[in-house]
Amino acid sequence: MTKVLILGASGQIARWAVQMLGARRDIEQTLLVRDPKKLAGNEPANARIVIGDVMDPELLPRLMDGQHVVYANLAGDVDKQTARILAVMKSKGVKRLIFVNSLGIYDEVPGKFGEWNRNEIGQYLPPYRASADLIEASDTDYTILRAAWLQDEDEVDYEI
Repeated sequence: MTKVLILGASGQIARWAVQMLGARRDIEQTLLVRDPKKLAGNEPANARIVIGDVMDPELLPRLMDGQHVVYANLAGDVDKQTARILAVMKSKGVKRLIFVNSLGIYDEVPGKFGEWNRNEIGQYLPPYRASADLIEASDTDYTILRAAWLQDEDEVDYEI
């Protein structure tokens, strides 16, 4: 049984991950949320909900015990949250981290879209970049997902 701790489980992307992992019988999920109402009662049978915050000095170490994978889908002071998560992972011997970050942290988006992206969210990116730097410097086995602009509408509209 693989145990997955999902931090920020009620986030837009995390809810998809929770549902996909919910279809697996070999996965046990622990969902950390601040507001359980955002899950809308759609949590799968293999999920346990815990209400709290990743910065809680007692809660995160308790939740990390016995976990195999940490999936983080957070916002705000992600640099501080990342430092906390990495420290607890190290203390508990958890090696695998999947972290949802942001598009544009490396100033890698070219053209008009890149310019628009910088204008829209550039001021919010420094903590996300610092988060990625912390993860990359750690000894964890990590994947950093750099999410682009998301919506739940069935729409495809590309520009070249």
